[in-house]
Amino acid sequence: MNIYLGTDIVYIPRIQAALDRFGDRFLEKVYTPAEQRDCGQLNSQHSSIKGKMSRVSCNQLAGRWAAKEAVVKALGTGWRGIRYADVEVQRDSRGVPNVQLHGTAAAQASVWGNCQWQLSLSHDGDYCMATAIALCTPSENNPVPPEELTKI
Repeated sequence: MNIYLGTDIVYIPRIQAALDRFGDRFLEKVYTPAEQRDCGQLNSQHSSIKGKMSRVSCNQLAGRWAAKEAVVKALGTGWRGIRYADVEVQRDSRGVPNVQLHGTAAAQASVWGNCQWQLSLSHDGDYCMATAIALCTPSENNPVPPEELTKI
């Protein structure tokens, strides 16, 4: 088993400033519809309710930003070739955060074999932090070693 780790800290007012400046454009570029809905920024008809941004919503969006950053750091690629929405952060029915990879991010992680992701998010004052761990079991069908991932 191989273990990959990423962590990130976010200054929440920075995310608020991006939301104030770019509004829905920022939301749609960075967050999937499911993430926006979970953070209170989409209603059930997929209509934006950004104008009603609460401190809680902003904190949740900032936490997801930190989690996305932590995941791409664990991947070892940064955002190179990965869209923001390729890394999706959701919560299960118990509130436990989990990650779903799409597109290029999923393709890059698949090189490592079968990966289980763990996320931890924490908020305190104007900061939030996230840690992402990928626990990967190499696949016999995949001869590319992890150190070659960044060359793909």
